Amino acid sequence: MQRYITQLIEDLHEIAQITHPSGKTEEETVHDDETFLKHIEDVENYLHGEQLPISEITGILPEQLPPPDKLNESQQAQLSVELENFLEHYNFALDFPHNYPNHLRYPFIRNFWTEKHTPTRIGTSHIEFCEYDKANCPFPGYCNTCDEFEIEDKDLDMDKFEGLNENEHPF
Repeated sequence: MQRYITQLIEDLHEIAQITHPSGKTEEETVHDDETFLKHIEDVENYLHGEQLPISEITGILPEQLPPPDKLNESQQAQLSVELENFLEHYNFALDFPHNYPNHLRYPFIRNFWTEKHTPTRIGTSHIEFCEYDKANCPFPGYCNTCDEFEIEDKDLDMDKFEGLNENEHPF
């Protein structure tokens, strides 16, 4: 299996070199009328464009990614790092908790490959795996986002505004 993983990683690197976008940041590319219009076109495409399978966007089929149960922890970690870096070339950022181990990321990444998203040439499309439901947390023991939201919700106690009319609310 390691030989296959090595070959897959080489393929990822080769594809990324061939199809790599400009490599410029949004600020570097939007500097004249023509590039500004292209930028607006990209924004419109992101908002209303056709969603394509990740495999079509990247050129890597889901079947090319081995099932997690066929890989050891080290192989899953190695592939997850390479695949996340590969996806960055296509302006996708997978949002995992910072302390979430690489080997545990691989099943999420492999599942992501079956989804459809709008390709973008500029900016970053952040992919969240969390639905902000503490009872169904995909990262138990590694994420405290729901706890942070609970604290913010307590700070925004709407009960103290009961009885006030619409014009008396502070926002």
